[in-house]
Amino acid sequence: MLVAILFLLKTEEERTKMRPPNVLYEVILTWDGASEDDLDLYVQSASGHTVSFNNREGGQGSLISLDHDALGRRNHHLPEGVKGALTKFHEEKVSFRGVMSGENIVTVHVYSKRDEKPTRATIKLIKIKPFKEIAMKEREFTSTGEEKVAFRFKTDETANVIEVNELPANLTNPLGEFQE
Repeated sequence: MLVAILFLLKTEEERTKMRPPNVLYEVILTWDGASEDDLDLYVQSASGHTVSFNNREGGQGSLISLDHDALGRRNHHLPEGVKGALTKFHEEKVSFRGVMSGENIVTVHVYSKRDEKPTRATIKLIKIKPFKEIAMKEREFTSTGEEKVAFRFKTDETANVIEVNELPANLTNPLGEFQE
């Protein structure tokens, strides 16, 4: 019994050590590493700052940042003739260095759909210390330009997640205007 408890504590410690020390929450998007598709994570914090591939830091006063922008296989392959290993998935990650009371919105946008088959993506909200998976959603994408809400989550003034929902949102085109 004691061995099992020590193992669980060690596992928790290792998970926490792998995360940056100044991060409260992470939103992580993953999809198949063999996919040619380029999916993008869009996150809007309760302060109104939005991060994405074209606005990685969210502007002045932002406490969120896009830590990695995956581009599908374009930046996830070994050069011809080179032997090595790759992860089996693409990953985008947004870090929250601080949160305020209010609602945060997470969407996924298809920048470029190249695969013939639909692409399944997983989106997670993780609290770093203590490590806890708060939300996990799967979404399927079929066309370029498609945007889907992963989830919205409300935080209180002490940085606790108090609600998770899937109400609609559009972060790539917030005014809802038609784009060609």
